Amino acid sequence: MSILLAFTAAIGFIFGTAGFTTIDADRGVGINVTEDDNAYLGYEQLIDEGENITAGQSTPVVEYHNQIGVNLNTLEVDVLRISSSGPTIETSDAPSQLGRGGAGTVTVTLDCSTMQYIELKFEVTGSGSGTSVTFDRTLSVTCVPNQDETEEEVEDETEEEDEK
Repeated sequence: MSILLAFTAAIGFIFGTAGFTTIDADRGVGINVTEDDNAYLGYEQLIDEGENITAGQSTPVVEYHNQIGVNLNTLEVDVLRISSSGPTIETSDAPSQLGRGGAGTVTVTLDCSTMQYIELKFEVTGSGSGTSVTFDRTLSVTCVPNQDETEEEVEDETEEEDEK
């Protein structure tokens, strides 16, 4: 019996024990969803949904607020038209960087010959000091023809017809 006990102890010593240890750890990840105006990169509409934008006029439409606490050395804002038809975006202007606590306005110039509805998509990416943020938002507006341009075109056509 003692030989069997010694043999079992020797095998356990040589090969180790069959026991093991486990560690269980729950690590939760907290994600907070907040309103756009309280987010790290705040988004504020400067015009209401469906509001009129006069064709050919540069119009401030949204503003971004840097609330991250670091300078955003790069800020890229793409303004896109969601549908393939309708008014076109002539130009858009946005800040290329945004200092800590700073705000930057995005302006848009649309082109349309008749009153037309358009959905604008704002895709933004900002980064600086090991921090980056990316998101997009949409804003629906109505493009209305510029009455001054329309009247000038009618006057030009009338003058041309009178000359004939």
